[in-house]
Amino acid sequence: MIKEKTDMRIRKTKRALYHALEELLQKKSLSQITVTELAAHAEINKGTFYLHYKDIFELYQDALERHLK
Repeated sequence: MIKEKTDMRIRKTKRALYHALEELLQKKSLSQITVTELAAHAEINKGTFYLHYKDIFELYQDALERHLK
């Protein structure tokens, strides 16, 4: 299987989002987390979040899939 190369900036952004989501989930439920709060915690712009995901639930699904690999 050939892995698709991903731009380092994308990998860093997604890593920051996964880490921020993990930390916020320790404090509150997924439905209580806002994109604004998540983006601030990940130290990215809110618009950057939407370049990668349509909503928090899509990020959560992606994080779960990556964790289960």
